[in-house]
Amino acid sequence: MYNGAVILFLDVNILDNRYYDRVIAEMQPFLDEQSFVPQKDGSFKNDRKSIKIEYDEPRQMYTLSAADIEEGVTGEYSEINAWLFDDSQNAKDAASVGVDFIGSLRKNMGIKIRRSASGNDIELPSVSKGGSITVTGFTKKMLDFFPVLKDEYKNHIAQNGNFLYLNFFGEFLVPQLKGVLKSGNKKQMKKLFDLLDDMYVKGDRDTVNTLVALICAAAYSDEEVLAAVRKMLEEDKHFLSSVENFLPVFSKSRKLLPVLVRK
Repeated sequence: MYNGAVILFLDVNILDNRYYDRVIAEMQPFLDEQSFVPQKDGSFKNDRKSIKIEYDEPRQMYTLSAADIEEGVTGEYSEINAWLFDDSQNAKDAASVGVDFIGSLRKNMGIKIRRSASGNDIELPSVSKGGSITVTGFTKKMLDFFPVLKDEYKNHIAQNGNFLYLNFFGEFLVPQLKGVLKSGNKKQMKKLFDLLDDMYVKGDRDTVNTLVALICAAAYSDEEVLAAVRKMLEEDKHFLSSVENFLPVFSKSRKLLPVLVRK
């Protein structure tokens, strides 16, 4: 086990400033599982990969880079993930960086999650009876609309132990929303609008805020999707106004943008 060993090689200012140790602590079980060994230059290596988790001060971003190792020779590093991270963020945010970087490494290394026997028994979320619809109920509705995400949800829970809903939505739900909005399928878009509009009316504060942020994420830097959003929401001027008003806020959000808008 290499818990804490890497701290010997890190710039103490980075540790104090940007919760680097918290990012590494979150990733450590995965690094140990894959036999990554800390190196003197701060990188981690196993027999197949060399990875670097660094804080880029000019960009105010955590970056994850990886290089293949062939016959003992390390190739060129390429950046496979990056998170905006400034002074307003804390240790909990740093843990989220670590969780997301693990997901990126699994994909980069072609590692599929092996569920334990109990993993197959992970229950899908449900809608509570009475009261406003919560984020859990919203998730249930989204999984019903996009059933392809049900297995991804179970994998997410099996991997993380709990539901990091913004991480999950950013990685899996936002691309699905973009797909429907770009499809031009009027029937599918009407079904999506009816569902989202119902959530907007019946959802609690967190659910409504999350819903608006997800739509902004889908439309971010994509005029085609933004036009489709405006067309879809024209039946509900209040809903549309909420999205329009939040768009400029979302584009500057150092917390939501890196979580909900992926490369």
